[in-house]
Order: sequence, then C-alpha cells, then structure tokens
Amino acid sequence: MNDNFQDNNISSVLNVTPLNVSQSSRAISRDEMNLAEFPLAVLSTRTDPKIKTLEFSDSLTGKNGESIKRNWVITGADKFGLPTASDDEVLLGLLKLSVDEGLTAQKVYFTRYELLKILKWSTEGRSYTRLQNAFDRLSGVRIKATNAFFDNETKSHSTKNFGIIDAYEINDGRESEVKPSFFIWSEELFKSFQVGFIKKLDLDFYLDLKSAVSKRLYRYLDKHFWYKVKVQINLFTLCHEKIGVSRNYKFASSLKQQLEPAILELTERGFLQSCDFVGKGDGTEVILYAARKQPRSISNREPAQKLLASQEPDPIEKFRVKINSAIEKRGINSNIAQRLTQGLDADGLARIQKILDYYDNLVSQGSPRVSKNPVGFLY
Repeated sequence: MNDNFQDNNISSVLNVTPLNVSQSSRAISRDEMNLAEFPLAVLSTRTDPKIKTLEFSDSLTGKNGESIKRNWVITGADKFGLPTASDDEVLLGLLKLSVDEGLTAQKVYFTRYELLKILKWSTEGRSYTRLQNAFDRLSGVRIKATNAFFDNETKSHSTKNFGIIDAYEINDGRESEVKPSFFIWSEELFKSFQVGFIKKLDLDFYLDLKSAVSKRLYRYLDKHFWYKVKVQINLFTLCHEKIGVSRNYKFASSLKQQLEPAILELTERGFLQSCDFVGKGDGTEVILYAARKQPRSISNREPAQKLLASQEPDPIEKFRVKINSAIEKRGINSNIAQRLTQGLDADGLARIQKILDYYDNLVSQGSPRVSKNPVGFLY
C-alpha cells in the first residue's frame, strides 16, 4: 500500500482537538489515530486460546520517496488472550470517559453502570462479567509497532512497544464506603492523547453498526475521510491489514463477500456514497467515496478556544460550575462531581441543587441517615 499522505500531513488539522465544545445529543467522542490505522482485536467476540498474536503490516512512501514498511504486532496475555471485537467497544467507551473529563488525567475514575450506559449494553450481570474480561484482556495486551507509531510531537513514525491500560481497579459500588472504580492509561497512549493525535468519533453511530467488520471499516475510513473524500487501497491490504479479516480468505472474490455487507451498511447509514472495485486478483483495488462533499477537516479547522471565545457565557454552564463546586465542598471528588452533572440541562441541575439542600438539612439535624457515611449517602 502507498500511504503517501504520511500521517504527519493530517496532524496539522488534528493537533487541536475540541474537547468540551457543546455537541448535539449524540455521543461525540474521540479515536486515537494509531489505533484507527491498524486493528487491535480479532473480529469475533471469542478468541482461539491457542492464538496469542496478531500481525499486520503495510508500506508507505516516506518524505524522501523511499518505501517504509510498517509492522503492527499484537500479543495477548497467556491467561486472558487477545482482545475481542467487544473489547474494541470497551476501549472507545473508556476514551469517552476520558473525553468527558477533558482528557486531562491518565487515571480515570468511573462506575461500571456509567460505562455500560455509554456502551449501550444491558445492565445485567453478564454485562458486568464482559466488562471484567475486557479489562483483563486490554490490560494484558502489548503492541510492537515497528515504524508504525506516529508521534504527533516529533511528526515522525517510530518503533514502540506499548500497552493500552497499565492498571485498573473495579469496585462494585455496593459497599457502604463509596469507592469508584478506575483505570490508568499507558504512558505512551496517554501522551498521544495529549499531543493531539486524536480525532472526533461519532460513538453512537459506531455502536449502532451491526457487524464488527462495519465498525472496523468505519474507524479506518473515518480517519482518512478527515482530509479527503476518496480512499483507494488494495483489496487485500484493506481486508487483511486494516480490518483484520482472516487470511484464510485468499481470493479477491471471497474478500469482496466479507467486505460488501459492511460497505452496504455504511452506505445505507449515510457514511459512504459509493464503492468501486477495479482490477483483478491480487491487484484488485477498492475505491470508497465519502458521502460528505468535502473533507471533515475543512469544517473543523477553527480551534476550540477560538470558538468558545466568540460565544457569550452559557448560563447553564455557569450553573453547572456552581453545582460542581457545591458538590466538591461536601466531600465528593471533583472528577465524580463533573460526571454527575455532565450533560444535565437546567432542570437536572436544579434537581441536584434540591438534593444538596435536602442533604444539608439532614446534616444540620444530625440525622442518623447521614451520620455514619455522609459522603456515601450524598453520592
């Protein structure tokens, strides 16, 4: 594959990523660009315990015209195995939690219920088990990226061996002492967030897609449609190296059968306009056309700071800041306070104010309902 764009050519429009700009009711999150370029997980919800490694590769043209081969090797922990398709969803859910906090902290606090709601999973017991398994696999995975990790700070590709999550702690929330769960991003991945190698992602759109192939294709194309409206790539490279379709599919006809349902779904959902296949055999090329008439980068060049500076102060946001401060004064962690008020309208914030007033009244009366664990009761 000739990825002549070189990831540094798009970094200029991705370096400043709006974080807390008001969006529509859709869940707008972010995607890390290195993880959008190559797969992290198998395409099924189960893995073969005998397979502990995934390998992907491609080539691009460097600044001096030389061909650079990139390799992306994923190794799972012996005990937990490789990440699955649903683990990819969990990863983006974790990134949404970080986005909601402004991507400022490597250690992120959360509740499992909160994460399940983001992922649109049920809150049944098996969903909690799926989360636990996903954390085990994501914390156990290692990625060896040879000439394949783009550093947005140095504007160059490098070789790195890194993980996704360094540590995590799960608390069920039913103990008398309120102790939220947390996870810690790996240093390399969090640094990539900090230097802006991320892009907007419509998380609701992604989660609503039916197949793992559709979801993986969407993430890959959504990255490249950021700066152009047509992507042309070798069929085998797209399926085997970018989506992770099994290499047992060795013919162009069988790969088309794997890819076409995803293309149809993305077209029906209004993301793709059309698709063409040109050439034969190993030389078959796929040409995918974005439904948008212009690259997304054109309408996203204005920095978030400038957008915010041009607007009058939002009275709801001022109310939210006041409520957050009031919650913190009563002993609840600032990160948790922000999550409690995230996305609430004026009525929702007013309801929290009433809860605070009620709590203060109980405290002033010395009520036994709050005397043992005031902060836990309030939470």
